[in-house]
Amino acid sequence: MRVKPVYRKPKKNSSVVKTEANTTFSHSSGASDILKGVLFIASAVYIFVSLISYNFLDPSLLTYTKSGSTNYGGVVGSYLSDFLLSIFGTGSFLIPLLLALFGIRMFMGKTFSMKKMPYFLILLFSLSIMLEPLRKFIEVYKKLPEGFSWIAFQGSEKFLSVTGTYILWMSVLIASVILIKPEIITRKKTETDEESTVQREIKVLTVSKPEEPVKTSVKVSKTTQGFLIPPLSLLKIEKTEETVSKDEIIASAQSIEARFAEFGIHGTIKEVHPGPVVTMYEFEPASGIKLSRIITLSDELALSLKAQSIRIYPIPGRSAIGIEVPNRKRQIVRLGEIIASEKFQQSSSYLTLALGKDIYGVPVITDLARMPHLLVAGATGSGKSVCLNTMILSLLMKATPQDVRLLLIDPKLLELSTYENIPHLMSPVITDPKEASEALKKVIVEMERRYKLFASRGFRNIESFNNSVSVDEKVPYIVVFIDEFADLMFTAPTEVEQAVTRIAQMARASGIHLVVATQRPSVDVITGIIKANFPARIAFQVTSRVDSRTILDTQGAEKLLGMGDMLFMVSGVKIIRVHGAYVSEEEVKSVTEYLRSQGSPDYSLFESIQLPQDKKDNGKTNGAERDELYQEVIEYARQSGEISISLIQRKFKIGYNRAARIMDLLEEDGLVGPPQGAGKPRKFLGKF
Repeated sequence: MRVKPVYRKPKKNSSVVKTEANTTFSHSSGASDILKGVLFIASAVYIFVSLISYNFLDPSLLTYTKSGSTNYGGVVGSYLSDFLLSIFGTGSFLIPLLLALFGIRMFMGKTFSMKKMPYFLILLFSLSIMLEPLRKFIEVYKKLPEGFSWIAFQGSEKFLSVTGTYILWMSVLIASVILIKPEIITRKKTETDEESTVQREIKVLTVSKPEEPVKTSVKVSKTTQGFLIPPLSLLKIEKTEETVSKDEIIASAQSIEARFAEFGIHGTIKEVHPGPVVTMYEFEPASGIKLSRIITLSDELALSLKAQSIRIYPIPGRSAIGIEVPNRKRQIVRLGEIIASEKFQQSSSYLTLALGKDIYGVPVITDLARMPHLLVAGATGSGKSVCLNTMILSLLMKATPQDVRLLLIDPKLLELSTYENIPHLMSPVITDPKEASEALKKVIVEMERRYKLFASRGFRNIESFNNSVSVDEKVPYIVVFIDEFADLMFTAPTEVEQAVTRIAQMARASGIHLVVATQRPSVDVITGIIKANFPARIAFQVTSRVDSRTILDTQGAEKLLGMGDMLFMVSGVKIIRVHGAYVSEEEVKSVTEYLRSQGSPDYSLFESIQLPQDKKDNGKTNGAERDELYQEVIEYARQSGEISISLIQRKFKIGYNRAARIMDLLEEDGLVGPPQGAGKPRKFLGKF
């Protein structure tokens, strides 16, 4: 067939690599290999000379004579030849031949394992037995001693006849050859598998992509007259091109099967699914092969296919595993293409997110309202910021400011400032971590206010409320984006964790949703409480399996390719691989400028939210801003009866300066007694 040369090429390359590896090993041995080769060849010559000059009258193990030895090998040669002929009979003449071959291999830099020496002896003995009948026809052999090989032949002939004897010892001979050179049968089986792979038709499945008319017309909002959704013409849309040819797919499939066969894992590739970034091969292993054996070969398979990394995983509901191999040419997935898809356009949810394409090339569209919160994590430069931009633009291309309001928290001061002053914002972009903590508390207050409003009207959630009231009474969805969650956790870990946890646990029915991103996927940032309340998670490329388990509770993210390649966990169970959509800074700028041209943001809702003030006796504030932990320190000191700066540091995990300021406030308010000396705690007076 036409594809047969394609199959042969990887095999030739692999054999060349193997030969070079052996040569390198032989050179490392150096002169010792040459010396061994000389000894083997010299021994072969000496044994051969001793055998051809054998004389039964010479001294031997069973013969004593006063006359000297006539053997060309001397007395040692006469003893040696008699011993070999007594054991192997006529097959003894094969011994110098084998030794000579070993010596030549040593000269060529090829070694052999001494563990296989018993198999060589079995081969030699079985061959000697089959040569014993020559005694009856060749005069020279009649003078040779009748050794164990002759006894074995006579015994086999007595019970099995001549034919049965040859069948028996031929089987032993073949078995010994296979034990010495197992790659003979392995190679034949591999070649047979390769031929059958060539002959069979591998099912290459591609996603049918009907020509969809790109919808560039704008939609007029139903809730606010005059406000226009940004048109799709502001986003770039590129034609989808094939990134991998059928010949490459067939060649890779052959290489995968051949590589697995080398490690004793046999099976067939049933289907191939080419995608925009990776191609997934469905490999069905033979019965009895453990999945763990296959997964451990991912690095060897990547080396064989010259791939950056390969991900291997079981396919749910099928007796096959998925092998994802990166394409040599990577397709760029544009956000405009995903938003222009029929699935996105027909989605009725205001919180529809366009994430990208899956490994089959199908657009991945999800609803944030169903998640209801999303955790995004990955290493620096893996594509988190672009992913946040695609999510925000998905909302901006779907909903008006009366439908969805955004609260953007950007401690890095870099990524989200582009969206400043767009009408969808409910507050200016927050960059200060302390202000972010206050903003999250305001979100909790707004959540509680909404629940009271819904309860007073007899509704349970925002959907039923908005569907039953007038346009002016509708409440918008609120989506909180946090670009670097680690900065908030390091500034005020207790307050931030409590606020995020409370929102994640209770805010779904009120229409408030969180999208939290971090480039530090460690357990002190993504705590167990936070993970428990974020069943939907996205993991970009990470540096280790530990980070992958921290995000997804399973490994796999360390095998991603970067540049938007992600694993998307849906509802805490199902994990799919998604190639994130790309949106450029120019596209973001075009959309935001279009939105700014239609109006300014209204911050009145957020500014009207009042946080409950901490109650203080006599209304005293002493003109100083109270620390967020102040009341908690008072409660702790009231229980223990004493307090010190070091106790505050250890209990609340804060630095010395902050603990010292809290101690100063306690002293100003008359809550602690005088110092008792260095390192000693101060008595808590309990008056405030």
